[in-house]
Amino acid sequence: MKTTLKISILSIVVLSLIFLTACSSITGLFTADDQCSSLEGNAKDQCYLDANTCSKISNIQTRDQCVAGLAIVKEDLKVCDLIKTEKVKGYCQESLAELKNDHDICKEIKDTYWKNNCNFNLALKNNKDIYCSLISTPEQYSECFYKLALATTNKDLCEFLKGDSRQICIYQIAVATKDFTICQELTAYIDREACRYKVAKVANDKSICNTIGDTDIKKACIENVKEPVKTDLTA
Repeated sequence: MKTTLKISILSIVVLSLIFLTACSSITGLFTADDQCSSLEGNAKDQCYLDANTCSKISNIQTRDQCVAGLAIVKEDLKVCDLIKTEKVKGYCQESLAELKNDHDICKEIKDTYWKNNCNFNLALKNNKDIYCSLISTPEQYSECFYKLALATTNKDLCEFLKGDSRQICIYQIAVATKDFTICQELTAYIDREACRYKVAKVANDKSICNTIGDTDIKKACIENVKEPVKTDLTA
């Protein structure tokens, strides 16, 4: 009887030890899972940021950056609405506009910087010059039309540019398309002649040299343009 009682007590002790060990292990897991709680200040926020635990971040700017990261990963525009900082929210919206290739999102952006970037990037991505016209910053406005003009070789878009930018735009499109007639749209006489010379060289077409009025440039064109050697395939 005593032996049976000892065995029962021993069994209970063993089971208790197993239970306590299991509890200790579980407690250890919870502690390890929240290592950030032992930190302070910026280090604590950075730890939660790295762990994508946005709700526990105390600094608003850092928390908003965390939320923006989650919105982009999930490609969920509604998550951007949880952001308090206007510039970070604009970044979030602009990123999703690019990911989704959805220009309607650009219209919702209040921050000027990210709104302009949104119009700029989607204009180039979709070859939409109308989006360039929505950019409020003069420098970025011009850059948008310039890059789009070259990408599409559409000389009409050069007319949205001023000064040297317009001249360079027309010149480069004339050369890219090997169309010497476009050179005529350049303002300065000497630029038009140099443009025809360049097109003749790129096109390996000496006949274009005959359209040059300047004697010296015409002579240089005739001397330097090397037309491809024609081979007699019947021989």
